[in-house]
Amino acid sequence: MRDLTLKLEIRLQDFAKQEAEFEPRAGRAAVAIMVREGSDATEMLMIRRATREGDPWSGHMGFPGGRRDPEDASNFSCALRETREEIGVDLSQWGTPLGELSDVNTGWRKDRPEMLVTPFIFQVSELPALTPNYEVDDVVWVPLHFLMNDANREPLEWDWKGKKMETDSYLYDSYRIWGLSLMMIDEMTGLLAP
Repeated sequence: MRDLTLKLEIRLQDFAKQEAEFEPRAGRAAVAIMVREGSDATEMLMIRRATREGDPWSGHMGFPGGRRDPEDASNFSCALRETREEIGVDLSQWGTPLGELSDVNTGWRKDRPEMLVTPFIFQVSELPALTPNYEVDDVVWVPLHFLMNDANREPLEWDWKGKKMETDSYLYDSYRIWGLSLMMIDEMTGLLAP
């Protein structure tokens, strides 16, 4: 399963992202999905967000990124800035952009348009020492073959406004991957399907 990065680069050249049919009321955000050829497999960098009061994604697995600031020239520049701030990596120096995926609505329902998050995929090989800031609790490289194996998917029950909800998830070591990040991962791994 090595060299999925090259396959991903080729598939992204013909990929047409789904455009949102609304303007988000809570603004825009962007994240950076970094992939590399590790010693045993193609891997993707994920972060576990620090536990913080008032943060709806507190403690969740995700990708470096965040809300677009007025100073950001584009969603792409937002992803670069946020990655620099959160883990100390300047992707304009250390990464090769491969493409972008469809925007993800944080409202997760078409009738609740909230924030749109644009995922950008970068190929990396060598990286400087990571220096996570206060927003990041942990950093892990997840093998893509683990996420491409449906046998590793399992249901996750969670509470939303006092109501029990169920969704898909992965548990990689002690890292629970679900929600917005899983939506991005599913689109990316769908590009790698035969």
